[in-house]
Amino acid sequence: AASDVYKRQMWGKMIIDHYDNLSFDEKEYYNKIYYGILKGKDSIRLLGLFDAKVLDKIIMVLKYEHAEIFYVDFQRMEYVITPEELIYYIHYTMPVEMRNRKKHVMENWIADSLGGMKIQASDSESDIYRKVHNYLIRNISYNYEALQNPETYPDAFTISGIFENKKAVCEGIAKAFKVLCDYAGAKNVYVVNGTALSKRLKMIYPHTWNMVKFNGQYSHIDVTWDLEPSRTSRYNRYDYFMVPDEWMQKDHDYDNSIRCDAVEQSYFYRQSCLIPGPNSLKKFLDEKLQNKISVLYFRINGENGLPDDIDSKVDNIVQEAVRKYATSDYMIQTVSNQLQNIYFYKISDRW
Repeated sequence: AASDVYKRQMWGKMIIDHYDNLSFDEKEYYNKIYYGILKGKDSIRLLGLFDAKVLDKIIMVLKYEHAEIFYVDFQRMEYVITPEELIYYIHYTMPVEMRNRKKHVMENWIADSLGGMKIQASDSESDIYRKVHNYLIRNISYNYEALQNPETYPDAFTISGIFENKKAVCEGIAKAFKVLCDYAGAKNVYVVNGTALSKRLKMIYPHTWNMVKFNGQYSHIDVTWDLEPSRTSRYNRYDYFMVPDEWMQKDHDYDNSIRCDAVEQSYFYRQSCLIPGPNSLKKFLDEKLQNKISVLYFRINGENGLPDDIDSKVDNIVQEAVRKYATSDYMIQTVSNQLQNIYFYKISDRW
């Protein structure tokens, strides 16, 4: 059942077990279950396995490594232990005919999506992460109804919600990101669980996002949390794209057993819009406004910490700079992320 998703998540602990971390025997069991599911078997006999905790670990890895297997209820664990083996019973969420039809729909969606992204042979894994991220934020939406009534919308927790309805909750979105990256050739993508702080809802709740590896370093990508600001801004937002622990921990909570330290992988570093102080901000704004750039999108990092009134200070500096270069009446739209000290200004009807 969809509600079991919340029961199985580890609050505050990031799960990133994957195939390479399994022992030799665990990989043997994993492969037997995986290929058994592909063949449509109803049960799998695992000779020599007697520990249900090992089975649970294998199933959790399988669930997130192969998000394209959307038609198995991995939350429902049923097994029998005999003197010789453990027998795992697979629970499919739909009959084989519907399963095959939906898999065909999924395959078409993957092919169409990859075509729409214009993946090139020369693209690095980082390029693929960006293209998949942008494709999803332009083509899907968050399923708020499923968040309130998970039992009614079980597909929202799988990629089926995405390829059939273009709507899902965070788990379905994170799984879709992984599947598209996998098929595009970027294999170092993981689905992770933790908790997040919602300023709008004023609560902490279970949340799912992705971790990626590039050039030997890990970073976080949260497509879900880039969805709404991108839509509101009408601009591809990268507030949570390839960001380090230091930034992610401002509004996400997890066990950081794997370190994500590389600020250099973030959009703000690569686009030279990571601002250390007021003088740097004024210089940044002068450069953009002199060149009539209508979008001002930057992050305040603060070399010596940030004052409590940072938002008003930034707004005053921006307003003063815009007035300095304006040659006609103008309008400013702002969609900022205060928890992350990320600021977005769109200036129209200025020139």
